[in-house]
Amino acid sequence: MSTSLIYRTLIVLRGCWLLVEWLFGWGAFSHVSTFKWTHPFANLAAEAIAVVFWLAILLGMWLFQRWARWAFVTIFAIALFTSPFRVHRYSLSSPPSFVAPVGLLMLLLTGAIVAMSFLPPVRDFFAMKEA
Repeated sequence: MSTSLIYRTLIVLRGCWLLVEWLFGWGAFSHVSTFKWTHPFANLAAEAIAVVFWLAILLGMWLFQRWARWAFVTIFAIALFTSPFRVHRYSLSSPPSFVAPVGLLMLLLTGAIVAMSFLPPVRDFFAMKEA
């Protein structure tokens, strides 16, 4: 199995889980905020824009675009550094029991995507692409 195939498989898994989380309201999308209380359709539109943005970045990484790699790493680093300071408000209905372990697995897969994108031979695919 080639390294680029493994890399692309990780990207597909991450993108699919992002869609599943959003469609079923699990993970980060299950948190209750005052923005959801003011207008639910505005919240749905904002979440849809965020999901499309993430999927565009993942598509750029699939195509080995340098801008996508840097955008992914930047957003991932910001999320990691700000996560201890974010207020978490959970909904009254809890997601199924497998969501938390799969979420941790996705965090590990995200770290693997970042590591693979900066290590050879995947790094060389990004170098060959023109921005």
